[in-house]
Amino acid sequence: MFSISSRLLSAVALGALAFAAQPVSAATIVGWNLANVVPGPDVAPGATGASVIYDRDVTSGVAGAITNGRVSYTAPEANSPGLKVVNGAFSAGGQNTTGCIMASSTATCDSPFQSGKRFKNQVTGFEPVDFVFDVDPNGVQESPGDPYQVFHRLVNLTGSDLKGFTISLGTGVGSNFVASASGDGLSFSSTFQFGPSNVNVNSQFPFGLFGDAAGNPNFNLDGFFAAERSGFNMVFGEDLLSSNGLYGPYEGIFGPWMSQDAVPTGAFWDFDSNPETDDLLLAWLNADGLWELRRDVVGGVAQTLDTAELFATYAELLDHLDLEVAALLGQDVIEDLANLNVNYAIALDGFADSSFTLRVDVAPVPLPAAAPLLLAAFGGAALFGRRRRCAA
Repeated sequence: MFSISSRLLSAVALGALAFAAQPVSAATIVGWNLANVVPGPDVAPGATGASVIYDRDVTSGVAGAITNGRVSYTAPEANSPGLKVVNGAFSAGGQNTTGCIMASSTATCDSPFQSGKRFKNQVTGFEPVDFVFDVDPNGVQESPGDPYQVFHRLVNLTGSDLKGFTISLGTGVGSNFVASASGDGLSFSSTFQFGPSNVNVNSQFPFGLFGDAAGNPNFNLDGFFAAERSGFNMVFGEDLLSSNGLYGPYEGIFGPWMSQDAVPTGAFWDFDSNPETDDLLLAWLNADGLWELRRDVVGGVAQTLDTAELFATYAELLDHLDLEVAALLGQDVIEDLANLNVNYAIALDGFADSSFTLRVDVAPVPLPAAAPLLLAAFGGAALFGRRRRCAA
């Protein structure tokens, strides 16, 4: 028989559970504010569009405005404007979030691998790129206190090698940007963790190029260039995330972070004849102008070669491959060499403003001291030619 005290304790416990399950009032991110953005149009399947970001309000036009970046999208994976905010309680790797910032695809925060969650932030210049997000300080969160996960991909389209980048928080855009201060309720999350090292921020080039398949359930093959992850070392701060040099084999092979116009050409196998999946990289045109086969296909199954094989021409490469594989091989740039995935989360704990800004800054590799004079003397074009992209 229950005593009065046990009944009272049970009632209290049930009441506490009921209270915990109820959404509570807390600051929530409402959506991407497009006042400094010219949204791109909706595009047909297979086509690509972009929403261009400016350094000021452009609701009355872009005269005098400057852009240094945009958000790109390709249908049907995503469509205009290229970025969205999702609210709701989600779990990621055993950690809880109150929502996420992601690509404007059909996916949501907890959709599976390769479902199109990352928004593509193409950086086109060397001044800041400002994303403004509207906030409801008195919104309702299903998971109060948990951060918003950010699915961010930086794409170098500056035309120059980059030595690093920063991502910071604040308010305002362009010359009116004010950096976030300690204790203002806006910060990068120090509790949400990523990767095997459980860090608060990490960056890495796509796994298909650099990664060990033995430790990743989503891949059967090691990275094309190396079975080791590569990216930028990151320094975490309450309101500032800063890169601190490259780790892994990327720099030893290619040097600094390349611009997409400088990446080499690859030979890709369309193994499933599905335009919505990524083709598999089998070979690349290396710095010596030779086609380097690093993967082959045996019995319809791709495998990594112990020793790469070299071919003087693309035709010779095709002759080497099985006819069925060669028929489904095509050339394209290895654009993922310009793409950097960045993982972090944003916390709104007592933030009272109606919007905040997520600012992206990149730093080019400086030219040698004498380079400007040489460029002026010789026109620059011949001295600083880009890396080879395709066979003669």
